[in-house]
This record gives sequence, C-alpha cells and structure tokens, in this order.
Amino acid sequence: MSSYILGKIDIDHEKLKKDLKIHDSFPKIEEEYDEFGTGFWQNCSLWNATDDKNDTMYRDYDHAIQQTEYGQKLAYVDELIKENFTFDNLKMVRTRNLVDGMVIPHKDFVELTKEKSQYFRVFVPLEDNELAFHSDEENVFKMRKGEVWFLDAAIIHAAVNFSSDSRIFLCLDYAFPGEFSPEDIFVKKDTYNPNVSPYIVPRQDVPENFEADLIRSLSNVISRYNFKDIVFLLSKIHFYKNVPITSCYDVLVKIAEASGDDAIYEKAISLRKYLIEKRDLKERFSMAEWPSPLKV
Repeated sequence: MSSYILGKIDIDHEKLKKDLKIHDSFPKIEEEYDEFGTGFWQNCSLWNATDDKNDTMYRDYDHAIQQTEYGQKLAYVDELIKENFTFDNLKMVRTRNLVDGMVIPHKDFVELTKEKSQYFRVFVPLEDNELAFHSDEENVFKMRKGEVWFLDAAIIHAAVNFSSDSRIFLCLDYAFPGEFSPEDIFVKKDTYNPNVSPYIVPRQDVPENFEADLIRSLSNVISRYNFKDIVFLLSKIHFYKNVPITSCYDVLVKIAEASGDDAIYEKAISLRKYLIEKRDLKERFSMAEWPSPLKV
C-alpha cells in the first residue's frame, strides 16, 4: 500500500476541543492551488518558512521553520506536535480542513527541483468523520482520529468529504536529504507501528460498458459553462466505484473530444498535464477562462 499508517498517538480530547473551537475562528484564505478543490477547503499554516500565517505554499528551503500566529494560538496542538514529532527535516506544519467538498486527483511536488530530497508527508486526523475519505493509486481509505499516516503525495491522490461536518487534520511535510527511516519522524521511536490495520473503503464494481456510457452521455452535456462541474463529478466516481483514480482525466479527455469543441478538448488535455504530469512553480490553472466567449 503506497499510503500507510505509521503509528498512533494519544490525544487529550478535552484539551483538543478547546483548540478546535479557536480554530473555528480562523478565516479561509485563498489557497496557492485553490483550483484543486471545491467546497470549504482550508489550510492554516502553523509552522513554515516565513512565520507568515497566510503563507500556505510548500517549497524547498534550508533554514529552520518558524511558528506562525495560528500555531501560537493552538496551545494543545503545538504540545501534541512537539511531544510526538521531530523537527529535524520538518519543512512545514499545517491544519487542513475540507467540508462538503473535495480535492481532485493530483500529484504534489511535481514543480519542485531538488532531486536529492525525499519528500515525506504525514497526516494526523484530529477529528473523526464517517464520510471523509482519501485515495491514492491503489485504494480509497478512511483516516481515523489519532492515526499517523504517510500519504504518498508524489503519486496521484485525492480527498473528499461528502458531509457538512468538519474533519481537521494535521499535515507535516518532511524533506530528507538522503536515506531515512519513517520512525525518524517520531520523538519516541516506539510510536512507530506500521502494523496498525487501515480502514480500506469497499467500492462497487462497474459494468463493462460503464466508461462508454459516461462518454456518450456527458459528451452531449459538457460545455464551457459546466466544464468544472464535469471535472468534479468525474473525480468523485473512484471514491465509490472500483475504477482507477486516473480514469477521471482519461474519460474527461474522451468526453471533451467527442463534444466537438476544440477549446474544451485543449482545456481537458492541459488540466490533466497540470494536475498529474508537470507544472512550474507558482503556475496556476483556471477552469473558468476560455480563449473566446462562452458558448453552449
């Protein structure tokens, strides 16, 4: 399994409750890659390169991270981080929340150039949510409160919350200059326990003509008005149907080609490249901008 559980940490639920109430007051700001998500998607920087609470972009740098204003306000979360995780090679710490929305399939780190760095992203759910899931190229899975996960962000992955309830996670980004062991992230080495069984989400098999039917029906519907809606619709399917995570973009391109609109087809090709193949640092992508006026 590409993404897997590294262990589990103890959480004082009463202390955490106070911090989560404070966290509720943090505003949502524009994300560096806001085009990846829909619904309420929030990243709050607790530790980063600049100590600026509004700096949410992960990037390569060599100096020690600094605590932000948000990090200072979450006293118990800060205690939880310092008691359990090492700061050597830790590049960024954020809280991440997703409510009634999703982050569509994408790869991280494709815009970074440090070939010798080994990026290691760690997730810790601070809340349970029965309708919040993650996925990668192998499985759909549910992360449970207190579990410490390695999320393989260098392969295609996605997240969804089908409910209107919160599901706040800690996200710790490490970058190691050479060989390392996953247990190196923990203050206490015996916290490392990769034998904890994950919750793998069962999915429904699809009939043989499933893809062909999607292409035939949606190619008659897709337009420049609803391009983004179609992208997010297709991106959700793999969470409950047994299809590859990449199928959303493969099918999107076929739908766009069958629509007969060259601009939609080019947009679909560019989106797939941007999200899962190659993009430049700080490059942005708009699903709403078109080379000529909208047409149905």
